[in-house]
Amino acid sequence: MGILSRLLSHVAIAGLAVPALALASVPLAVVTGAVLYAHLLADLVWDRRLLAAHAAAADSVEDLAQTFG
Repeated sequence: MGILSRLLSHVAIAGLAVPALALASVPLAVVTGAVLYAHLLADLVWDRRLLAAHAAAADSVEDLAQTFG
């Protein structure tokens, strides 16, 4: 699964889970939303670091594209 697919799944889960939980418990929905936001932010930071490392090691744009393709 690619980087964007993984991040998209995180956003979709948060978008469904938080409103559903809000129906049962608003405080639980707020905590869940905060945890999912922190998780998504950490994933974005990590992916950015990986991309920078791979870009530095790649010989060409095509080589970099094959790494993520």
